[in-house]
Amino acid sequence: MAEVRTRFAPSPTGYLHIGSARTALFNWLFARHEKGKFFLRIEDTDKERSKTEFLDEIVSSLKWLGMDWDGELVFQSKRTAHYMKIAESLIAKGLAYREEQAIRFRVPKEGKVGFEDMLHGRIEFDLAQHGSLAEDLVIFKSDGSPTYNFAVVCDDADMGITHVIRGDDHIMNTPKQVPLYDALGYKKPVFCHIPLILGDDRSRMSKRHGATSIREYLELGFLPEAFVNYLALLGWSPGNNQELIGREELVQKFDLSRVLKTGAVFGKDKLEWMNGQYVRKLSVAQLTDKLIPFLEKAGFKPREWDRQWLEKLVTLHQERIFMLAQFPQLAGFFFDDKIEYTEEGITEFKKDPRLKDVFKKYADLLESLEPWDVKVVEEKSRAFMKEMGMSGKEFIHPSRVAVTGRTVSPGFFDTVALLGKKKAVQRLRNAAAL
Repeated sequence: MAEVRTRFAPSPTGYLHIGSARTALFNWLFARHEKGKFFLRIEDTDKERSKTEFLDEIVSSLKWLGMDWDGELVFQSKRTAHYMKIAESLIAKGLAYREEQAIRFRVPKEGKVGFEDMLHGRIEFDLAQHGSLAEDLVIFKSDGSPTYNFAVVCDDADMGITHVIRGDDHIMNTPKQVPLYDALGYKKPVFCHIPLILGDDRSRMSKRHGATSIREYLELGFLPEAFVNYLALLGWSPGNNQELIGREELVQKFDLSRVLKTGAVFGKDKLEWMNGQYVRKLSVAQLTDKLIPFLEKAGFKPREWDRQWLEKLVTLHQERIFMLAQFPQLAGFFFDDKIEYTEEGITEFKKDPRLKDVFKKYADLLESLEPWDVKVVEEKSRAFMKEMGMSGKEFIHPSRVAVTGRTVSPGFFDTVALLGKKKAVQRLRNAAAL
């Protein structure tokens, strides 16, 4: 059996988005599963819209997702002379002709043009019903650049591509390409057109459905392992309702016959849930290393803090993190010297007239505590609560607001202990003054 060779061929006219990344992943998984080759080709013949910044982002996003490719990058813009040579060979055979500055390929005017598709079976177009397919195809534009359908056929043949896996928005391009394969004597690849990704309203995925470029997800703090796992399940299934599948297992199980024929719905909630599962799998040290850049971006200086303290803080939040970028906001009150109380928080303080005195006495208690650790904090705090004749709800909820500025936080005693004596005492006194 011939070696499987697939390719991903983005145009550097925009950032890598969800749909293109999923197409790249299916090509990569199929090639790796079949122990074949996966190539990256840059379709940059649109001189005006192709930008280096987009190319750099596409390449870095693929690397972030762990999609390595074989061989060197192929650039269409460097192959113009080669395409012209092939176009001239078609002119010499009477299969193409010049029209002003352009070159057109003579296409069949009647009958049917069709191809086998791995997912959809036989697809045929009656030229009498699809008049545009019977128009002679421009293969070189008047500006001297090759057209998409012509360059793709030449490239796939030259690169020995055996399987063309692409979105089903390309189905209408395929009948334009098939006659070119025949005219040039090239062996046609196996085609597999996969359904597009849909937004939660089942319309085609677009920016209004949320962040769409891969870079945005990286900046939000999604883990590449989780993202690849989620992308793979957009329109493909291992067949046993399994949701968490690592990269090696994906390669082992990936089979194009299990790709769904209907569009997969992208759901950010499900992606966040899945990312959370991968966050839980990390060791505290690994997660801390990954969170430090997000803290720095938020203006904090985590490298100046005690590493042991920082890891305790991360441990406290690990079950609550779904995206790494959430952490500075979740844990911000640990770093800020001063906290602001919301109207809701101040209202909480005013509900119980005992709180002013309770906060003062609790601050005095905490100030006198030695040693300062969570076990001592909890033991003495519970005894104090009992002494004040207060229930857990009456004492802990307003005290949490007093020391954190928030109505929700990790466990109260863990939070107080990790916050440190100085900050906890100062904040209780500030709350009492309100």
